[in-house]
Amino acid sequence: MKTIFSGRHAFVLGGSGGIGSQVSAALAEAGASVCVHGRRRHEKFDRLAADIRKKTSCTQLFQELPPELPDAVPEAIAGELLRADILCVCFGPFLQKPLDAMSGDDWNRIVYLNYTFPGMLISGALGAMKRRHWGRILVFGGTRTESVHGFATNAAYAGAKTALCSLVKSAAGAYAAYGITCNAILPGFADTEYLSDRARAALQAKLPGRTLIPVQAIARAALFVLGSPHINGALLSVDSGWDPVFSKTYF
Repeated sequence: MKTIFSGRHAFVLGGSGGIGSQVSAALAEAGASVCVHGRRRHEKFDRLAADIRKKTSCTQLFQELPPELPDAVPEAIAGELLRADILCVCFGPFLQKPLDAMSGDDWNRIVYLNYTFPGMLISGALGAMKRRHWGRILVFGGTRTESVHGFATNAAYAGAKTALCSLVKSAAGAYAAYGITCNAILPGFADTEYLSDRARAALQAKLPGRTLIPVQAIARAALFVLGSPHINGALLSVDSGWDPVFSKTYF
């Protein structure tokens, strides 16, 4: 069945695991060809690509950012940005440290990886999208970063993600006339393979219903947002309504 994604090419940065792998699979199921980015090759990545190829075309891109934080998008990624009708940035490492423990390197890396680099990716994709007069951009923010809040142990990460939300609003307004949308999903505590049993239990205790958010539910929300030309500049929380005021947990 033909969908809005049929014949479109998607580039999913951070698409080899966690939420990103489910977004990659959902886009393929909807008819898009997909380039899935991961930092390195692993068995699960290969299985994901094989499953996608049963439905549509799939390429894998292995690219780990060097420690010196490049001032330009790596060449292989830049090439994909020129092809991408759909850009999904499912990437942004979390850092939990109190402010008095943050080093200069901590600040540089967390801001670069959660704000500067996604901004570079968006800039790199917009030109080709403008020429095609169609584009979908989706980034992933952090829990409760849609507006300014205080955070006890992850202020740097949250600040970068709040800035990313501002960038989403800017791109949405500036490029809507070109048929381009830019949105963010702000997931809550998701049930990914990266959680240890101890971390899973601790996060479950914080959530209403004591149930982590399935990554498939987040991917369905992503597909809904990407599929509509009328959703633009949205900051969609998929967090089960978690609020530290009610859980008495200040994260």
